[in-house]
Amino acid sequence: MTDMFQAWSFRVVVWALYIFLLAPLVCIVIVSFNYEPIQSFPPSSWSFRWYGEALRNTGFTHGTLVSTLVALCATLAATPIGVLAAIGLWSSNSRWKPALEALFIAPIVVPGLVTGISLLVALAAIEMRLAPVRLFVGHVLIVMPYVIRTTLASLAQIDPALKEAAETLGASYRQVLLKIILPLIRPGIVAGMIFGFILSFDDVNVSLFLVDARTTTLPISVMSYLQYSFDPSVAAISSLLIAATFIITIVLERSFGLKRLFAGN
Repeated sequence: MTDMFQAWSFRVVVWALYIFLLAPLVCIVIVSFNYEPIQSFPPSSWSFRWYGEALRNTGFTHGTLVSTLVALCATLAATPIGVLAAIGLWSSNSRWKPALEALFIAPIVVPGLVTGISLLVALAAIEMRLAPVRLFVGHVLIVMPYVIRTTLASLAQIDPALKEAAETLGASYRQVLLKIILPLIRPGIVAGMIFGFILSFDDVNVSLFLVDARTTTLPISVMSYLQYSFDPSVAAISSLLIAATFIITIVLERSFGLKRLFAGN
């Protein structure tokens, strides 16, 4: 009887967490179908009107393009840097190793507000006025720590005997790296890339100080729009992002298996 009660209690807690996490998303999707110009729940009448308005809003479409390109470029640039840094930390026996690891993951710990202001001051000092370049540099700092952390987690699961056996058989360090280490840590690298891309796409604190009037990311565009309007077009663009995330999740599950991917196995 006690075991059955514990099992049911666990199920209730799990379902309560599911509801707590998913209820806001469901509300956003429902509100996006409201015909009225004011967000209300539940909608008094139903329509796809605000999806058309969201897609016609140049701020949203341009912001989506900028966010996607910046996140993609930053992820592609930060991944090799993060992987090499993680491998260097993993193979190092230096007494400075903990300090270097803390330094590399500092962008995760330091508030984004501080990072954004610091980047703004530093880039202004070298007279870097191009917003795309500023955003790229800032978002590389956002993505890199997550690549390093997930790669280090995968490296920690590698049996050192594999590396030693390959070296004993005459393999060079390059061969060990390309044929043993990188294939084994590939799930961790991909997981870090996914985390970094999502957080880069969704970033506000750092991007707020690096954008300009012509180069604005989607989160900043949505925040600016909400200062003057509160119609369901914001819910519509949010629903489209939810749908895109859902599709990407299915593709990743079919291609890699998310449980294996994020476990780093």
